[in-house]
Amino acid sequence: MHLIVSRIKDNNIFHIFAFELIKYYHPKYNKAIIISSDLDLENSVQKWRLFVMNKLYKNVTYSIENLVHKNRVRFTGYDCFKFIEYEQSNHMYNIYRKLSPKEVPDINKRYILLHQRDLDNRYAYDYHTREKLEDYLLSQELKLPLKICNFTNMTPEEQYNICSQCAVFVSVHGAGCTNLIFTPQDCPLIEINLRKHWYCDGVCDEHFNNDISINEKCDGKLNYIPSFHKADYHNLCYLIGKKYLEIEAIEYGEEGFNNRNPISKKKIYIDGNQIVDKINSFLI
Repeated sequence: MHLIVSRIKDNNIFHIFAFELIKYYHPKYNKAIIISSDLDLENSVQKWRLFVMNKLYKNVTYSIENLVHKNRVRFTGYDCFKFIEYEQSNHMYNIYRKLSPKEVPDINKRYILLHQRDLDNRYAYDYHTREKLEDYLLSQELKLPLKICNFTNMTPEEQYNICSQCAVFVSVHGAGCTNLIFTPQDCPLIEINLRKHWYCDGVCDEHFNNDISINEKCDGKLNYIPSFHKADYHNLCYLIGKKYLEIEAIEYGEEGFNNRNPISKKKIYIDGNQIVDKINSFLI
């Protein structure tokens, strides 16, 4: 049987996973055809997509055309925009089981994985010391070693390898959190979220031009959804039976935003003591 995927290329791995792979996956399909009018196979996001599809299907091919989905298998039970404590889904767990590591070392031989992006791109800092979060964590008494990664600079295979051996996965909200699907079943996600000072979407002129502080309420509007709606990974964890914890930012750097997307904050400050306590609590 065939699965035909016709989504045009996307620059966000979560969109590919949630709106393409999850939606059209069927365990009886053994062949996938990626169909697109414009598919750049050298693009890092498309490489990630191919890597995942090759784990889900025995045979993956490409057709550079402009066609629509021909199959009728659809998974519609995942609302990424509302915070719901889903029960584990057989459909989602079947996907996760194919993507996650088959053999995992003993917990004492694993590590805490901190995902940091490029500087000034949702980079996490300790609020009290103003240190980079990794520097702060390395100075603390963590129960396991700490590894730091930046998925932007890694191949899909490298991303899989570093995620497959971790004991706790920590990341600021964003598409990189999708790599929780490569982590062991007992590995929780600690997501640094952007719920605080969520005032305008897209970012208003006052905030974008630094006329008012990024931490100050504006006269802008939430044009997309009238509340903080970044529940993507919260819900994904529940659907595949993983532990999840949200850490809320204390404030954001006055350097502001990179673009009009409100998640595009340059610097994010969190309570380092809180995250140390939460990491260690998962490792008891």
